[in-house]
Amino acid sequence: AAILPVGLTPFVVILVAEVALGFLIGFIANIIFIAVQAAGEIIDLQMGLSVASALDPVFGAVISIIGRLTFFIALIVFFILDGHHLILSAFHQSFVAIPAGKIPNFISPDLYQQISSLGTTLWLTAIKLSAPIVLLIFLSDFTFGIVSRVAPQVNVFMLGFQVKPLLGIFGFLVILPLLIRQIGVLTQLIGQELIKLLMFLK
Repeated sequence: AAILPVGLTPFVVILVAEVALGFLIGFIANIIFIAVQAAGEIIDLQMGLSVASALDPVFGAVISIIGRLTFFIALIVFFILDGHHLILSAFHQSFVAIPAGKIPNFISPDLYQQISSLGTTLWLTAIKLSAPIVLLIFLSDFTFGIVSRVAPQVNVFMLGFQVKPLLGIFGFLVILPLLIRQIGVLTQLIGQELIKLLMFLK
């Protein structure tokens, strides 16, 4: 184990390093919720519900209805799959791999490549989960476009406001099993990424 410093400056440096390590572990664990919530935000945008939003105190940002719903679904599934135990285990292993008093290797190029890869995974997951509903609403817009050409007297603009939320909710119910399965896959991925993180920071 590393020897803890007695001077103020080395102690502050080690304290900042420990906080940065905890931040990295928390960031990787939060990828699940960010990806699923981003999918919900894309769905809300297509459904026309992005204006119906509220402040989320967890993220300190404004999120919409489906975004909030997908976040809480991800949170429930995460706890059911014992994801919180996974995070606690990662914190414990971080003290084993990088003892208190040792500065992690934050300049490792593998670390930055891992973070970049996680960002790619985040957006691919969000697009994959929202794609069926986006396609469904696109087909409805295409149908409304044909209707407006065939019967100009039909107010397709107002009709779309009534149909799109219903289509979005129907599509969300259809992809719900896919969403839950994807959260499970992301939970396993987070466990693997946390192990990689500790290896890169040694």
